[in-house]
Amino acid sequence: MIRAIRRHLLDRFVLRPSRHPLDPAPGERVLIRSNGAIDEYFQQRPACGGVPSDHPDPPELLVIKFPGTSGRAERASAWPSGFLPGVDTLVCTWNAPGYGRSSGRASLSVIPRRAVGFAARLIDHHQSSGRPIWLVANSLGCATAAYLASCGRFHVDGLILRNPPPLIETVKQVARRYPFGHLTDAIAESLPPEMDLSLTAPKVTVPTVLLQSEHDQLVPPILQRGVFEALAGRKQLVILKGIGHDGAPTEEHAGDLAAAVHWLWHQHDR
Repeated sequence: MIRAIRRHLLDRFVLRPSRHPLDPAPGERVLIRSNGAIDEYFQQRPACGGVPSDHPDPPELLVIKFPGTSGRAERASAWPSGFLPGVDTLVCTWNAPGYGRSSGRASLSVIPRRAVGFAARLIDHHQSSGRPIWLVANSLGCATAAYLASCGRFHVDGLILRNPPPLIETVKQVARRYPFGHLTDAIAESLPPEMDLSLTAPKVTVPTVLLQSEHDQLVPPILQRGVFEALAGRKQLVILKGIGHDGAPTEEHAGDLAAAVHWLWHQHDR
């Protein structure tokens, strides 16, 4: 009972779900119904005019994206397909439970199980083509992506993680900014192990690009560096200079981002 209460409080501290309607541009909404639950995602396939539902051929690359704690799939771009102009890429972005039209309560305990079910539908369908599969995530979504890459359920060929938060340390550090913040330590430590990057990152053996905002005040670079060092596979670190946690990359970063995406793409040939 105490752990359940602590996890409920942690959900309230970390998650920022929303369900209000948003105009998806230019994504196509897809709803998956399974075991009474609904998972919503938005897909884009720029090389095929952006609407892939009736395209007969499998894409050359499947990208599954996981937004951050306030993110919505409706807002997702087709990144990183723009850095692979000659590659037919299908980009699918998930709304976690409690977000958009995905059913259920927003909960860190629920996300891993639902993410496995959602990813299984996409990956199992795509794997028969032998084409690569990437997981791309921002902030909190990195915990979900790292769990999927480490759980042994799927074959994944690459990860792109931006500003990954080791949640226990991150929550504690934010709480320390307030009086009596140390009282939240037990709440932070109730984090489900599947969402704990300090446990999942050492099990990630696939090639990974980690994008780190230079002036991230929510997930300080020292915490992100710990995640990067724990990753067990081939990896590259890209510093996004001059921006904070939610800052958008600019033309200044385009060269480094393109080089990292191309590096990840060519790992599939090794």
